[in-house]
Amino acid sequence: MPYRTATVGPIVYNQDNSGVNTDTTTLIEFRPEQFGAPDSAKIIPASVDQEYTVSRGLAYVQNVRITEANIIFEVFTQAAGGFPFGHHSGSIAVSTSFQWYSEE
Repeated sequence: MPYRTATVGPIVYNQDNSGVNTDTTTLIEFRPEQFGAPDSAKIIPASVDQEYTVSRGLAYVQNVRITEANIIFEVFTQAAGGFPFGHHSGSIAVSTSFQWYSEE
């Protein structure tokens, strides 16, 4: 049975709360099949690399779950507030890479 593997990424997800009047939390899920892998493909958990850069305000990644089936995480960005001398809205870029394998 042939063995296949590939690297996915970096996949960059950007979230910016400019012009939004409430905090935002977004659930993100990555699966190998989304990137051309066969349905039987599995993520190699040790290969997952995730980094993020906050360019403004309060923003972060939370509740990261890595399994062979998927990578799930939430991205939070805070709305601006405290007029006239409050805080900036959040802006973040999250970069995720991983390897998958399949024995198909």
